Amino acid sequence: MDLVDFQTIGKEYVIKTNKNERLPIPWSNVLANEKFGTVITNNMGGFTYSKNSRLNRISAWANKPLEDMPSEIIYLKDLDYGNIWTLNSNVMPDDEDYYTFFGFGYAKNYHASLGIIQETETFVPKEESVKVNIIRLKNTLSEKRILKAVYYIKPVLGEDETKTSGYIDLKFDEEKNVLFAKNMYGEGISKNVYVSSTEKILSYTGNKLSFIGKRKYR
Repeated sequence: MDLVDFQTIGKEYVIKTNKNERLPIPWSNVLANEKFGTVITNNMGGFTYSKNSRLNRISAWANKPLEDMPSEIIYLKDLDYGNIWTLNSNVMPDDEDYYTFFGFGYAKNYHASLGIIQETETFVPKEESVKVNIIRLKNTLSEKRILKAVYYIKPVLGEDETKTSGYIDLKFDEEKNVLFAKNMYGEGISKNVYVSSTEKILSYTGNKLSFIGKRKYR
């Protein structure tokens, strides 16, 4: 198939990339309802917003279209062997192909590596102010695998991340399994957001340096 193809059934655009074959610029789609949305690229870049994509960004937007720097990254770690990789194709990419399917109201990213078939489906419900990532993992090896999933987000909760940086307060409700983030700076249409998971959240941090270290993520 070409880098960009249209399925014969006429319902999805399919994009295939790898380390050596990339699009000149990222392909992006907007998934949104009247009050909430997210921009997602074929590299799983983009950002999320509430009501107004400029004035009230939930995650950061980088005006560097060629780099397509993501502000939301999903990491996986094999706890037995220590391998760490991401579902995003422009962060720690390997030598295998990455596929993106853009359909009506959803985006799917597909990748297979290290004996794990990885599929991420992203959508925004018609009525609710929420972004949903459904992650499906299939182990193709005969041995049991123990994986750790980490969701990284560079928050803004307003228009300008330089203004809100250092003013975002985190609180974790262990009983509800929800991590709440509040903009203490005062700007923004919606000052409170949350992250949750169907799996138990075992830990979290709001310290970027302790999570990433001094090196860049790519």
